[in-house]
Amino acid sequence: MQVSRLKVLKVINDTNGKIFAVRFIKKNGAIRMMLARLGVQHDLKGGSNGSSESNSLITVWDMVANGYRMINLETLISLKASGREYEII
Repeated sequence: MQVSRLKVLKVINDTNGKIFAVRFIKKNGAIRMMLARLGVQHDLKGGSNGSSESNSLITVWDMVANGYRMINLETLISLKASGREYEII
């Protein structure tokens, strides 16, 4: 299923803390796959992390690296959530 970048954030937010997979292009041009989830509050230090809808960044918990990471929605290639696969157009 193809989905626009505008609807990707809604699909991710609708996971309600369940694990999802994303594939995106890193800053160095490499393609990365990540298993992630929202809503994890482990190891929070407080303060602001800089993510917002205006800069297309979303903070997630990387299930493999066991740490917080940021995903740039502008470089997202694909998303798999709730048993559905989405190709970002």
